[in-house]
Amino acid sequence: MNWRITDPAHLLSAMRISLVQGGQFLAGRIAPDGPILRERNVSYVHKATWGMHAAGIEHGTISRLLDWVGENALQDNGDFYFAEELPEYKDFQRVYRPLNFCKVAAWIDHPLAREQRVIDRILQYQHEPSGGVFHYIGDDPQRAEQPATIGTLTTTFFGHLMIALDMRPRATSAGDWVCRWVDANHPHMPEGHLYTQTTPGGELVTEVAAGERISKMVDTRHPKQEFWQAGTAMAYLAVLYDVMRTDWGVAESDVRPYLDAALALLDFESTMPLDTYLWPSKCKIGWGAGELLRVLVRHEPGDTKTIEKAYRVAERVAVFTFLDNQFPDGGWSWMHYPLSEQIPEMAFSYKPLKQSVRVPPARIEGSQTIFLPREEITGEFLGELKAIERGVAAWLNAGG
Repeated sequence: MNWRITDPAHLLSAMRISLVQGGQFLAGRIAPDGPILRERNVSYVHKATWGMHAAGIEHGTISRLLDWVGENALQDNGDFYFAEELPEYKDFQRVYRPLNFCKVAAWIDHPLAREQRVIDRILQYQHEPSGGVFHYIGDDPQRAEQPATIGTLTTTFFGHLMIALDMRPRATSAGDWVCRWVDANHPHMPEGHLYTQTTPGGELVTEVAAGERISKMVDTRHPKQEFWQAGTAMAYLAVLYDVMRTDWGVAESDVRPYLDAALALLDFESTMPLDTYLWPSKCKIGWGAGELLRVLVRHEPGDTKTIEKAYRVAERVAVFTFLDNQFPDGGWSWMHYPLSEQIPEMAFSYKPLKQSVRVPPARIEGSQTIFLPREEITGEFLGELKAIERGVAAWLNAGG
């Protein structure tokens, strides 16, 4: 027990308060009092819907966001964006953003999740030979532009949407890609390295030039990295394993590789130093550990050592990444998301001191960063915090 930072029941209570406060913050940021449904940028909506759902905001409010994005940002080709959005939003996150809000639409049975033009377009992003999912394929549905690499982010979020839509072969194919990605990293993880991209042919990209480290790999030394790479994979693999066993009736022996791959990532994460949990991009690690905790309690209740390992990681994200960094108004800070590890913005700290951060509150012109507004960060953190809350609740209910 000495490795616990908090009492689990106390942590559970604090997380539930945090969820309510965060949900109220997001609800209060809807126009005319805030930028949600006012700013012509899908980034103010896509994760806000997830966070509102996690925080228990009424579905009618969430539907307003989904109605707005469908009426204002849906393009003829089935993509969502505003023409005036900058490329880092409109193109770099082209399919990622609808993968977020479309899964929420499916959860609350909103018509957007049944819009065939939208679903057909999203399916085009999956590279069918591998199951991986591209982040951008151009504008013409008749002529897909294939990028040089595939990553975990869009592949895993695509998988969650496929589960929500009960499109089982597509969901399984995405999970298979993630398993192969983990397998390809097995020789590197004991050395403290996780490479984050593959070619469409499945080859792990291990050549990392100066300035590319933050986008192509994660290690167990640097405190500011894309830690979410392992987290989003853990979360999807755990959810897929659970759904296939519980809802789809697939034999445990056939789905065990998904859980084993998630546990390999948990082992990698467990070697991380404590200061890595102060960086906002640790957020999806909490999602992954929370889902693993819930799934292990459900399916592997006798494996107390692994359950405690999952709790240990989830607890650290909950305390240091989420609860300690939440402002009194219920929201979290904006972020200048770095696209290179060699830029001055890497020096920014998002740890509030006396309820403030010394970080510019708006986009920095000419910066190699993507400005992420508070509404987006808060929505994501709430969605992931909810996974930890569910995992800890399941563990305590089982006598943990």
